[in-house]
Amino acid sequence: MQKRFTIFASAKLGSALLLLSVTALAGCSQGDVELENVYVPATHYENYPIRVSKVPVKKGIAVKAGRLTPEQINAATNFAADARNNAESKVSIKWPSGGGKSRLAAQDIAEIFVAQGVPKSVIRVTSYPGNASSPIQISYLRKVAVTDECGDWSDNLAKIPENSFHVNYGCAHQHNIAAMVANPEDFERPRAASPVMAANRTAAMSIYYRSQAAGGNSTTSSEPESEAESDSDGESKS
Repeated sequence: MQKRFTIFASAKLGSALLLLSVTALAGCSQGDVELENVYVPATHYENYPIRVSKVPVKKGIAVKAGRLTPEQINAATNFAADARNNAESKVSIKWPSGGGKSRLAAQDIAEIFVAQGVPKSVIRVTSYPGNASSPIQISYLRKVAVTDECGDWSDNLAKIPENSFHVNYGCAHQHNIAAMVANPEDFERPRAASPVMAANRTAAMSIYYRSQAAGGNSTTSSEPESEAESDSDGESKS
């Protein structure tokens, strides 16, 4: 009986000590020190993320005689090809309201865009306040990859106790990637798979079927022996 009482008293004492410890820790947590769950970006692609934005692409064509020169036709043709492949908005062709001849040139530019495959429904030909010497303004929006500007040297590179990346680390790398990407939409979604080449697929399946019919498992084509190799023993075949 005495032994049971001793064990029970020890258990009660242990529970009381545990309760006092928890209370003490709770009191300490109410002090001035508070832990904040704040994530600080550390890598270069987090500090300088690449974003896809729409920016205007503009070109001015000054028409004096009311008709486009061969150089201007070539420039409008190249601009129309770029718009056909990259435009994310309507194509705007604005001619100066103070120049009647420029209106005819603007219509010619619109016809060039249609001939280059730009749908007529996305071409807007309007006027803007300007005199006869003002150029015809062509513009559209396209997607480009951009990131934050470089040049933040606020960190002392000679003293980084944490041995972490400085603020400007990786910025030039991100800018180069954004400038070199062929299709900015690759940063938004994966590119769709291209269609298979039917000719290559048919040839490969033919080789496979022939090998299976012969009882083999090779998918490589077997080249016939050349005449020189078959007659390498020096004997002539009749």
